[in-house]
Amino acid sequence: MNLIELFLAIFIPLFIIVNPSSTLALFSAITSKYTKKERRTTAKNAVRYAAILLIIFAIAGSSILSYLQIEIYSLRIAGGILLAFVGLDMVRRGEQFGESQPNKEQKTDLALVPLAMPSLSGPGAITVTIVSMTTLQACPELFLPSWTILLILAILAIILTMIITYIIFLGSDIVIKILGKKGMDAFTRVMGLLTVAIAIQFTLTGFQDWMLQMGLI
Repeated sequence: MNLIELFLAIFIPLFIIVNPSSTLALFSAITSKYTKKERRTTAKNAVRYAAILLIIFAIAGSSILSYLQIEIYSLRIAGGILLAFVGLDMVRRGEQFGESQPNKEQKTDLALVPLAMPSLSGPGAITVTIVSMTTLQACPELFLPSWTILLILAILAIILTMIITYIIFLGSDIVIKILGKKGMDAFTRVMGLLTVAIAIQFTLTGFQDWMLQMGLI
């Protein structure tokens, strides 16, 4: 297995699970009232945060989860609960999660939550990153220092995925321009409903994984 094949073995599943095109709709909804400069800054910060989180898990993901005795299904359930609050707020108010009321300072960093976590670097992406590192490290075709090589390739795969995601996020300007203010309010509510549905699916998958591990099903 050459370096290109190793890189693709990490990059392809990661890019598929991150699926930046699906997060574009959420990004467009929660930044609809931002200026163009603010949207670019939010997009840049979101992909930066997500990249940092995934790189951390690439380096020490298995050790972190093992030390804290956290299972992947726990991350799925936690991510689902967090995402549900985001979706419910969007449905209820027709505005971005954490948006300040008039005369109140905006304190919520939307780039971190919900964009970077759990949308871009959620349980799925974390799982793929950890599994790719552990699986390929055990591949008999690899030679020492295999972990160092895999880590470099994993970091490159994560960075490339986030660069593509950033480019896709820049297309949100077109979406917002086409829909207009009223259209974006309606779009935000619809996206909020879908976000809640995704959150429920996250949680159900987590419980299913837990039940499988406990031998209940």
